[in-house]
Amino acid sequence: MRVLLLGGGLQGLSFGESLKAKGVVVDVISDELQIRKSRFFGEVYIDDPLSLESLFKILEGKRYDVVVPMSDMATSFLSKSKESLEERFGVKCACPSKELLFMVEDKSRFMEFCDTCGVPHPITLNLGDGTIEEFPKSAVFPALIKPNFSVGARGITRVNSLQELQEKLPEVVEKFGPCTLQEFIDNQEYYYNVMLYRDKQGKFLSYTIIKIVRMYPITAGSSSCCVTIEDDNLLQICRDCLDKLNWVGMADFDVLQRLDTKEYKVIEINPRVPASLRAASISGVNFPEIIVREALQLDIPNYEYLSGKTLRYMGIDIMWFLKSINRLKNDPCWFHFLGKDVYYQDIYLEDPSTWWTWLIEGITKLKTKNKRIR
Repeated sequence: MRVLLLGGGLQGLSFGESLKAKGVVVDVISDELQIRKSRFFGEVYIDDPLSLESLFKILEGKRYDVVVPMSDMATSFLSKSKESLEERFGVKCACPSKELLFMVEDKSRFMEFCDTCGVPHPITLNLGDGTIEEFPKSAVFPALIKPNFSVGARGITRVNSLQELQEKLPEVVEKFGPCTLQEFIDNQEYYYNVMLYRDKQGKFLSYTIIKIVRMYPITAGSSSCCVTIEDDNLLQICRDCLDKLNWVGMADFDVLQRLDTKEYKVIEINPRVPASLRAASISGVNFPEIIVREALQLDIPNYEYLSGKTLRYMGIDIMWFLKSINRLKNDPCWFHFLGKDVYYQDIYLEDPSTWWTWLIEGITKLKTKNKRIR
C-alpha cells in the first residue's frame, strides 16, 4: 500500500510515523526541513505552491492508493479535484466532499449553521467586507474580529468597543478578506480539541479529546502542551454537530469553555487531521490507519483510547516558559520532561532528524508574518 500526503507539518510527521509502523509506504509533497529529513517517508516531492499539473505528474509517475491532505489549503484543493483524480488515476482522495467543506471552511457560515441547529457557539455576527452602516444591537464587547478564512490565530484582533471595531476592521479586511465579529470568551487558561472520525453509515470509529493547557502566543496560540482527557458531554456536543452536518470523514473541533458557567462553545471545525494528531497516536488511536483503510473500504481495527497522556511541542513550549507569568505554577509542570506518559510533537526517538529540525522549524514559525492574537 502506498499513500501520498499533500503537505507536511507536525501532522504529516505523525501521519508518516503511524502508517510506517503498519507497513505502509508514505510519500509526501512538502518543502519543510523536518519532513525532508525524516525517515518516516519514502519519496519527498518539493512543490510549492501545490498545483494540479504537478500532482498529475506525480500520480502518472507512480501508483498511489490514497491521497490525504494535511492542511486547510490542501483539503480545499483536493476536494475540488476529488472526482477527476479518482476517475483518472484510480486513487482514493481522503477528504470531505465540496458540499461538506462549503459548510465549515467559512467560519461565518459554520457559525450560522450552529445557530440554526442548536450547536453551542459564541455570539457571532457576519461583518462581510467591513462596511458597517447600522451596527446590530446584539453585538457584545469585548469581541474578536475573525477572518472568515484563516489558519491558526492569523488576523484575529480584539476590540473593546464599536469605535475600536470601526478603526481596526478595515485593516484586517484588507489583509485577510471578509470577517466576522465574535463574542470574546475570556479563558486564557485552556481550550479543547476534539478529534473524531464519522463514516458513511454515521458510525463514529474513534475519538480523542485534548485539553490544551499551554499555548504560544500565551493568550491564544498553538498548543505547546496538551493532555488527553475523557469528557462525555463535550464528546456528545461534537458528535451531535457532525450528525447534523451528516459529516463523513475526519473532523477536528476547536472548543472554548466559559470560566464562569463552564459552558462549551464550538468555534470551528478543521476538516482534516490537526497538528496535534500525535496526541491520538500516543493514546492508542491510529487515525491515519482509519483514514486510509476507510478510503479503501477495508475493515477498521478497534482501538482502545487511553487518556492521561501529555504531549509537548518543545519548539514553542520554551517560548511559553520565557513569556508566561505562570511558568512555575502550570499543571503539568514545565520541568516534567520525561515519563512513561510524556511525549513530544516535534521529537521522535525513532527518527534522530527530529532531534534538531524541531528547533529550526520552531524559530521559522515564530517569524511568521501577519499574525494577530486576540
